[in-house]
Amino acid sequence: MKQTNDNIYSFFQNKFGFHFDEDKKKRLAYLLASRMKKNGLTNERDYLDLICSHAGKSERQFMVAAFTVGETYFLRNSYHWKALKNKILPEIIKRKLHRDDKSLRIWSAGCSSGEESYTIAIVISEALSYYQKWNIDILATDINESSLNHAKKGIYTENAFRETSDDFKNKYFSKVKGKYKIRKNYQQMITFEQLNLINNNGFPIHYSCFDIIFCRNVLMYFSSKISASIMHFMFNALNDDGYLFLGHTEGPITKDFNLKPLSFYNSIVYQKQREVPSQLRPEPPKTTHLQQGKKIDLNRAIKTVKKDHIKDLPTNLMSQNYFSEALDLYSIGKIDEAQNMLNKHNKNQTLYSLLLVGLIYLQKKDLHAAQVIFKEAQLIYDLTPETHMLGAMIHEEMNNISEAINGCRNAIFLDQAFFSPHFRLGEIYRKLGDREKMQKSFNNALRFLHLESSDRLKLFCVGYNKEYLEDYLKSI
Repeated sequence: MKQTNDNIYSFFQNKFGFHFDEDKKKRLAYLLASRMKKNGLTNERDYLDLICSHAGKSERQFMVAAFTVGETYFLRNSYHWKALKNKILPEIIKRKLHRDDKSLRIWSAGCSSGEESYTIAIVISEALSYYQKWNIDILATDINESSLNHAKKGIYTENAFRETSDDFKNKYFSKVKGKYKIRKNYQQMITFEQLNLINNNGFPIHYSCFDIIFCRNVLMYFSSKISASIMHFMFNALNDDGYLFLGHTEGPITKDFNLKPLSFYNSIVYQKQREVPSQLRPEPPKTTHLQQGKKIDLNRAIKTVKKDHIKDLPTNLMSQNYFSEALDLYSIGKIDEAQNMLNKHNKNQTLYSLLLVGLIYLQKKDLHAAQVIFKEAQLIYDLTPETHMLGAMIHEEMNNISEAINGCRNAIFLDQAFFSPHFRLGEIYRKLGDREKMQKSFNNALRFLHLESSDRLKLFCVGYNKEYLEDYLKSI
C-alpha cells in the first residue's frame, strides 16, 4: 500500500509538478480514500490505474482542482495594473510605433477563471485608445479545465468585483440575470487554452515572442527545481525588452536570469535585457531558496493595528496587496514565507492580517503567541465573527472543547453563513461521538459552502478548497 501511495504521489509530482510535504501527503491520503469510494474502487492500485488511464481524465482534473487555488478577482494587486497602464504599455507602444509595428502579444499563465486575462484586455483598451487598429493577441492558459470553461464564458458574480468601482462593472460588463458578462470586444481579444506548465514534450511553437508575460502566484506551487525550469522556458519565450510580472514572493527565482527588476508604484516588474551572449544564456538552476525572514515582532504588530483600518465585511479581507499574497502562501502551507511577508509590512497591519499572524502561530503550535494575538483582536473589535473563529480554533488546539464550541457558536451568531464554525463544530462533535450534532453541523456547512468567500476559506481552512470540502462533506 505504501509503495502504491508513493507511486500516486510521484504521478502527480511528475505530471503536474505538485510538491507534497508531509501535511499534503496526509491530505492526499484522505482525499484518496474519499475518491476511491466515489469511484467504487477498493484499493489504491486500482485508483492509480484509473488516473493513469485515458478514462481517468475527469478524475485527474478533479485532483488538480483540489490542489490548486483557483479563485481570484478583478484588479487584484492594483499596483501591477497601474504599472501596466501608465508605464509599461506606453513604453512598448512607443518602441513599436518607432519601427511601424502594431502588434502586441501577452501571455497570462495560470489564468484561472479569467479575471486577470480580461483585466489585461481592459487595461490595454484604456492605455491604447485606438487598440482596435492593432493586432493584439492575449493568450490565457491554465491546467484546470473547469476554471478555463468559466473563463471562456466570461460571466462573474458580484464577489469578483470587490476591488473595483461600479463604473468599472458598468463600462466593461453587461448585467445578465444578476451576474456580469464581459463585453464581446474584450472577450474577442483573448484565446484560452489548457496548458500544463510541466510539459515534458515541449511547448507549441506559438508560445514565443511575447511582449509581456503574467505568471503571478503560480511558481509558488512547485519545487524550486521545477520553478526554475518553467522560468527558463518563459525567459526564452519573452522578447528582448519584454516584461515579466511575478507574485511578490517569487522574485528570487529570477536571480539566475538576465532580468532587470524595475520599481513601479512600490511593485517590482522584471524586464528582459537585450543582446544576451549565447554563453551567458541561462540554463535551469538546480535549486532556488527563498530567504528566511525574521520572526514577527508581536508587540510592534499589535501596536500598529488601528480601528480605522478595520473593514466591516469579510469580502474586504483582501484589500491590501501584500496580505493577498501572504494569504496565498499560507493557504498552500508556506507558513514561513507568509510570516516573512507580514513581518515586512508591520506598519500596515489590519485586523485581518493580525488574525493571519495568530493563525500562523497556531499552525506552528506556539499557543501562547496565538492567544496574545486573539486577546488583542478582541480588544480591537470583538464583533467580527473571524475574531471568535480564531479563538475557537485556539481553544480546540488546547483541548478546551466547551470554549471551542462557544467560540464557534459566537461566530455563527455574528454571521450565520460563515462556513468555518459550522465545519469545526462538525469535526468537534465527530470526535465526541455525537453523530446527530455532527450531521447537523456538517449539513449547515455544506449548505453555506458555496456562499463562502474563497478568501475567508483560505484563512480558516488552510490547504482546503471548495471542491475538496464539498467532496469530504458529502462522503460523511
